Amino acid sequence: KYTLHKVEDGKVAPCAFFFSPQGCRNGEKCKFSHEQPTSTPAAVSSSNSISSSDISSESECEMPAVTPVKASKASKKKKTTTPTNTRTTTPPSICIQVPAPTTSTMDDDPFADPGEVAARTPTNTSTPTPSKSEKKKRKRNPATSDPFANPKTAMPATPASASNNPTQTPKSKTPKSKKKMKVEEQQQQQPASFRSLALPIASFSTNGATTPKAAAAAAAAMPVAAVPLPPPPEPKYAVPRSTPEGIKWQKAVLASRDNTRYESDYDFDRVMKQERQNNIPATWVKAKPFGAWCANNPHAIAIDCEMCETKDPVTGASNHKALCRLSVVNATNPDEVLIDTLVKPEWPVKDYRSRINGIKKEHLDSVQFTLAHAQAFMMALCSSETVIIGHAVHNDLIALRMEHHCNVDSALLFKVKDEENATCGLKDLAMSVMKREMPDVHDSVNDARVSMLCLEEGYLKTDGKPEPIVRLFAKKRGSAELFVHRIPKGCTPEHVQNMFLKHTSIQPSEVPKIEFNSETGKTTIVFTSTEHANLAFKTLGGESKPDKTGRMQKRVYLRTGGYICVRQMTMPRKSKSSSK
Repeated sequence: KYTLHKVEDGKVAPCAFFFSPQGCRNGEKCKFSHEQPTSTPAAVSSSNSISSSDISSESECEMPAVTPVKASKASKKKKTTTPTNTRTTTPPSICIQVPAPTTSTMDDDPFADPGEVAARTPTNTSTPTPSKSEKKKRKRNPATSDPFANPKTAMPATPASASNNPTQTPKSKTPKSKKKMKVEEQQQQQPASFRSLALPIASFSTNGATTPKAAAAAAAAMPVAAVPLPPPPEPKYAVPRSTPEGIKWQKAVLASRDNTRYESDYDFDRVMKQERQNNIPATWVKAKPFGAWCANNPHAIAIDCEMCETKDPVTGASNHKALCRLSVVNATNPDEVLIDTLVKPEWPVKDYRSRINGIKKEHLDSVQFTLAHAQAFMMALCSSETVIIGHAVHNDLIALRMEHHCNVDSALLFKVKDEENATCGLKDLAMSVMKREMPDVHDSVNDARVSMLCLEEGYLKTDGKPEPIVRLFAKKRGSAELFVHRIPKGCTPEHVQNMFLKHTSIQPSEVPKIEFNSETGKTTIVFTSTEHANLAFKTLGGESKPDKTGRMQKRVYLRTGGYICVRQMTMPRKSKSSSK
């Protein structure tokens, strides 16, 4: 037990524990007086009416962090005033030891309720100058220090902080680290420029594949259309309207789509389905929408690819359009070749088609450039509005496994004279428009450049009304051939040869391998002469009808109920009586 004493004005309160039997454990560090008081005792805790909740025990008084310690500091600085505390209503004549509230740890608790923190923060009746510790506490506001709070929606300030600083309002600011993270994410999303890609380019060229400088200079000097066409409402495919280069080719893009053969030739979904049925693994790509990421890229390119035939050694599946060379030319500057490289096919090559493209086995043996590299280059170069120019471009896009509909196709925009539904060849097109003879062996750089120059000269300059193309380079043995298609799977060249012997008694001189694309296949039968081919077609039973190209065709029915089609390779000649 201990005795409490009254405190005279201007003197330090006597230590109650110093005169008790246990004594004061703080010794010289005690903040109270160890001198014998002259006044009479004010109250004794054993008989006093003050509750135990107002007077602490001896162990509580000896704690280092207690409120009387703060009060004693204030009493030493201002000896003429009596310290007061709004937390308790105890008279000033009684020294009470109360444990200090753990407000310092409450502010740092990430799971504490902000309202609970505000309720435990002491508020003074007056507005004294905030101390350094209070300023630090304000910086550790629970609303901003909560790691689970949304940084963009800060919690409202507590009543205690508002009372201490009436003019100060909490500010909600997005952390700088979040901004930096967003910038870094945007930088990561920015695709690399096609010029900076580290690709294993394998150069290749054929003899005699050059372009006259005069034709290139004329193409570069072509005027650009000043007023673009208004795009149709909600177009099915992207329209090139964001750049001058795209606007220049806009009419040609729309005219290519309006051709009746476009939906069939550019039906990429059908090609994907056929590849799945034939067990051809392929990853298709599609260009991203136009944006700032491609502002410095060419927005009109001319393209041509060379293909070969490959075969999977495990499943036996064949790919008749395996990419083996890629060439891309800048349409604005035809002399600039953006890329020209050989491409290593995924499967072993069955037919290099060297007679067409000039590529042989030794050319591809050490090539490291693959279809994936070609797709990466095209995705870095092209947006959905990039105009891809070429002759029968759908074949190049299928070889690239690239779905794209912003195309200008010279095979669709030029018609053959006296053959309305026929498709002109690039040789005939170059001779008719550019008066230029094409080499027998294809060169993809030359083919891409020539098709683009023919479109500029023969289509753009005529305002979309080109002259019909005259056929000058017909196939030498075309008249001695018959085209057979819709051949069901399981049929072999021997079956087709036996069919002609049975129905016509004429034996073909050559029956090439049947090319199967989906459930059906096709091949071209060769006879010894034009007379043999015409006689075989005439002898076949059934009615002769023109197909969509105007060539005459017959059906030969099978035992299973299906049929195959046999078509002539040449157009029927008009009689003099019908022409009058």
